[in-house]
Amino acid sequence: MRIAAFLVILLVAEVTLAQTRYNVSSLSEFKSALSEAVNGDSVVWRSGRYEDVFMDINVEGLVVTAESYGAVIFTGESKVEIDADKVVLSGFQFVGGDIGTDNVIRNWGSDVLITQINILGYTSFKYLIVDEDSRRTTISHCNFESRINLADQNILSILVDNEPGYHKIQHCSFRNFRGSGGDMGVEPIRIGVSSQAHLDSRTIVEYCYFENCDGDGELISNKAAQNVFRYNTFENNTKGELVLRHGDEAIVYGNFFLNNMGGVRVREGQNHFIYNNYFSGLTSRAIYLQNESSDPLDSIHVYFNTIVDSEEVKLGGSGSYPPQHVVFANNIFSNPKGVIFDDPTGTEQWLGNLSSGSLGIDRPSGISDLDPKLIENDEGFFQLDSGSPAIDAAVSGFPPIPMIDGLEFDDLKLDIMKQTRPDEIDQKDVGASEFPHTVGVQPYATTSNTGPAYSNDESIFSLSSSVVGEGSVAWSPVKDTYRLGEIITLTATPADGYQFSKWAGDLDGTDNPMMISITEDMNVIAEFALPVTPPPLGTGSRGAIEIFPNPTSDLVRLVLPSGSPPQLSLLVYDVEGKIRLSGQMTVVQDYLEVDVSMLPAAIYFLTLRNARNGEVVEEAGILRLIKN
Repeated sequence: MRIAAFLVILLVAEVTLAQTRYNVSSLSEFKSALSEAVNGDSVVWRSGRYEDVFMDINVEGLVVTAESYGAVIFTGESKVEIDADKVVLSGFQFVGGDIGTDNVIRNWGSDVLITQINILGYTSFKYLIVDEDSRRTTISHCNFESRINLADQNILSILVDNEPGYHKIQHCSFRNFRGSGGDMGVEPIRIGVSSQAHLDSRTIVEYCYFENCDGDGELISNKAAQNVFRYNTFENNTKGELVLRHGDEAIVYGNFFLNNMGGVRVREGQNHFIYNNYFSGLTSRAIYLQNESSDPLDSIHVYFNTIVDSEEVKLGGSGSYPPQHVVFANNIFSNPKGVIFDDPTGTEQWLGNLSSGSLGIDRPSGISDLDPKLIENDEGFFQLDSGSPAIDAAVSGFPPIPMIDGLEFDDLKLDIMKQTRPDEIDQKDVGASEFPHTVGVQPYATTSNTGPAYSNDESIFSLSSSVVGEGSVAWSPVKDTYRLGEIITLTATPADGYQFSKWAGDLDGTDNPMMISITEDMNVIAEFALPVTPPPLGTGSRGAIEIFPNPTSDLVRLVLPSGSPPQLSLLVYDVEGKIRLSGQMTVVQDYLEVDVSMLPAAIYFLTLRNARNGEVVEEAGILRLIKN
């Protein structure tokens, strides 16, 4: 998985070398680059933290990337819209922003790659939406985490049109969405909406990791037809499960459902196939076939799964619309928390299944009461032991898995770990894995191989702090070392009588608290100063220090008496007492020059202190400056 991640990085790095490269460090520079760029060019954001950046990307074939992956952080009202084909967006973090009812990233383009993106702690509607006009968008190695607001909006949305989209969501992580589950609306992934249930999307979600996603009962909400969900891990989601809500012909295989509320819920549709999956530690149900009136279930196929230490499989018998033509073939059911099955329709077809534990229903001929002899491997997952009755025990007679135009997926030629199964049915093993095991049963997608590569980089860095003046610095989370790209929140707390001025050392800025993404060993300095009460607006120059020109639009010169301290600390503050400019300056030939061009037009006040001892320079007093 790590190799795949770095191949993506190398691919993007190669693309960025093509044609013209525009280095930018502001929104105005980005817009200027965009106005000149052509197909194949790249716009590279320099490392840093940027607020209120709206990137409206409308140049076909443009690469928009970070100078160093993970070291460019957008916050505030930052967002992205892609309205061109063949765009690459890569390497950025969107952290702690607030865009109200907007989406963080929206894509209308086709053949677009969105990769190595981290979206964390935003207030927004959706984190990422792929419009129905888009085709073949790939979203890879991204992390979606902890949306602040609990609005009824899912996190990653794929919309569907009359023509299949053929999108891919790969190697992404979805983490820490709080909520009460149920129909709250914060689904990590939704494909389609209810009105698009009859449309074919042909989207693949693969090698993704879902953890602590409690914002809705649906971890993936499938609302369109012909989608594939494979090799994903769903772990510790106490209120959710994968849900085939609307649409037909979903393919679900190779997934691990671990310690969740549920595994797979099938609410509506026909011709769904669920096979080669591993279910363990599920607290409400492993599989739930619903009795639903709007689009009753028909032709539901459950093959070669292993279900251990979980609550029951609910079969949907109660109600007027029971599932029809349901086939359970060659599955292992072992060590249930209660009973294995509940609410049968009485019409299920059972073929070659093995069970150990309380069945919960009258035993049909297709479920043998045999201990499958599972053993726990070194990774903590159960697989067949030698001598298991599941070996070479599969039974034929179940409908084959269909092919879908334009998609490639396994049709039982492989087991859950991609080991080759024998061609002959009666030589295949029952359950998700074949014996002997060349690879131990274990999830493909984990915390360490999904999401951006920089969040899993093995490099570690340290953080230290010091202060100028009187105060303290704290940060969260507190650790001895940090991974590349890890987000840290710094807070400066002034001592009594002082106020925070700015950050210095390996950090610039005045935000407090300040969020940073660590990319190197850092020493952060917090500067604190004694506040100065603004004088009446009529006060002018005092003492022997002269200030001119005054008014000014850019530079102002302070002429000092001889014998002034060689190093002075300057504070410039507005009429409300807020510090607008500060810094240490060296006296040259008894004068200082101060650049105030960045200040808005207003009245300001200046004070000078001895940089060595912090004492106010008496000759200066408080000087008034008028900025044009």
